[in-house]
Amino acid sequence: MFGGYGFIGSYVVNELGKRGSQVVIPTRTTENKVQHIRQMGDLGQIVFLPQFDIRDDAAIKRAISRSNVVINLVGQRTETMNFKYEDVHADWPKKLATLAAESGVERLIHFSDMGADLKHKSRRMRTKAQGDADLLRIFPDATIFKPSPVVGIEDYFYNYIVYQVSYSLAAPLVENGAGRVQPTYVLDIAEAVTKALLTKDSKGKTYYLGGPETLSYRDVYDVVIKTLRLKTDDTIPVPAWAARLAFGPKDWARRFLPSLPMSNWMFSADYVEEQLKDKVAPFGALGYTDLGINPTKVTEGLPIEPVRHYRAGGYSWGDMANVAKDVPEAIKKYYNLSK
Repeated sequence: MFGGYGFIGSYVVNELGKRGSQVVIPTRTTENKVQHIRQMGDLGQIVFLPQFDIRDDAAIKRAISRSNVVINLVGQRTETMNFKYEDVHADWPKKLATLAAESGVERLIHFSDMGADLKHKSRRMRTKAQGDADLLRIFPDATIFKPSPVVGIEDYFYNYIVYQVSYSLAAPLVENGAGRVQPTYVLDIAEAVTKALLTKDSKGKTYYLGGPETLSYRDVYDVVIKTLRLKTDDTIPVPAWAARLAFGPKDWARRFLPSLPMSNWMFSADYVEEQLKDKVAPFGALGYTDLGINPTKVTEGLPIEPVRHYRAGGYSWGDMANVAKDVPEAIKKYYNLSK
């Protein structure tokens, strides 16, 4: 599993580990950052291959040499001085598909994005679409997953919104958050992988993994603000042209000045383009239901639970206001709750 120690990858590894699979995870990070993955299997069940480089063909061949299933979760939200979008989203899937086909791998599962489109104005989305096309051409039996923004404790969706509305001066909403998404829960993603591997019918298929709710970015920000019980709405509608102008310098800084504070922030001129086009499953496309999964709402229950821990007054802040409504008037007066 390439990208097995990232956000989505760690949940997929855990799901496979519970089923007794041995999982080989190439890494290029420190021991400390993969410690939590070691706990997801018995002794010898989780195998790490350190100092991995996606440009090293020999290392790739070694990683997949004894595997019957290869899962690709490698991706990046922003460009760096070492890797461009083309390197990670287009060249890498093409190379992996070629080497997997040569090695006789039985199943190849590749993660893309629901917004991937060769005609998209976002380079990130265009390169992902190119990678999907090349991978399927070389390995026709590959299974492709295209999730909408994924929600979970360590996600890059809710957590960034929480940061913006809670800790920054203002939260920019491109075109007032008109773009629509189908946020999905990370545990559903992990289950989708295992369900796909249980049937040969998923070979050569593309699944659009979107949650049951279609929300605008404005709706998502409202959900987070309400969950945090913030008294003010610090979002600011920003025209697309102004957002491109504001975030363009950050793209340059991220590539050439990686040590600059905030240079790795999620927002970029390219991400602005992503927000302008809906990430909603096409009509009639395969999805969760075709894998026998009933997707989870992300605006209630466990998926939204981590956001509550960011409340300024603590997890239960504001609950007494609701409790007080049911307290008899005499007790209210005694405890001075009438206010």
